[in-house]
Amino acid sequence: MIRAFAREASSLAAIVKWRMTRRLLQKEGAAGRGSLPSAGRVVKLFMVLTMLCLAGVACTPQQIMEAELGMSLNQMRAENGLSPLGPDTELSAVARTRAEDMAQNNYFSHQPPDACDFRCLLNKQGISIAWAGEVIAWSNYPLDQAVPMAIDMWRTSPSHFGVITNRCFTRMGTGAAIAPDGRTYHVAVFEGGAPECLP
Repeated sequence: MIRAFAREASSLAAIVKWRMTRRLLQKEGAAGRGSLPSAGRVVKLFMVLTMLCLAGVACTPQQIMEAELGMSLNQMRAENGLSPLGPDTELSAVARTRAEDMAQNNYFSHQPPDACDFRCLLNKQGISIAWAGEVIAWSNYPLDQAVPMAIDMWRTSPSHFGVITNRCFTRMGTGAAIAPDGRTYHVAVFEGGAPECLP
């Protein structure tokens, strides 16, 4: 009985989170790939998702890290005068696939053993690409320290920082995975074609 209730609560929480995400983005007219939600809406969306997870509303450690990653990346963009990027379910699925693949197959690289990198995965999903980028990180820190460590590493790496603060991106997806040995893998995938970047 308790297990059945927990499963039902978890499913309900997932539906609520999905509907809240969709509603907030639609209110801003951000359902289309080329449009951007306002900074306030994106920050609110990530805060709501993170608060739901931190409040224990049926969120896994993976989901908590993904929400925290999104908030932290947008904070880094805001510090550099850039608009925040809304969470994108398609890009998040690709980012999560990449993180899980590294965690399960014990490697760390932008080029996976099967040669299907994030661009390949985007193409397989039928996602058209204008500008795209990926940042990856891993650590063996405790779960509550894993995301801050990844963010600090990306912040101090010129190439990673350049991807995160690229003005051409209009959306992002975050993924996280925990390997059998306890290592955490973090991936953020960015895509977009902001009007000023199109030819």
